[in-house]
Amino acid sequence: MRRYVYIACAILVAIILIEALRLISNRMSKDSELRKFIEKNRTILILLVSIILSVSSFALFELNGASPKMQYSPAEIENGEIIGGSFDSKE
Repeated sequence: MRRYVYIACAILVAIILIEALRLISNRMSKDSELRKFIEKNRTILILLVSIILSVSSFALFELNGASPKMQYSPAEIENGEIIGGSFDSKE
């Protein structure tokens, strides 16, 4: 489920970036080449940015995550001191 939230966030960020770029290009000039390019290829740019963000979020969360053979031990308080949580092997 968490993956789908990341995908949705990536798509939303892509849409926000494209719209921000469109607003910037509108303010730069009315006859700007950048504005014409963005308006002509808006759908393709949104798809491209969302795919890039989706792939990078998958790589970030899948490659940096703990192994499925690991179990998380939460942080504990012993003698008034906090002992940090850690991932331990299930075996």
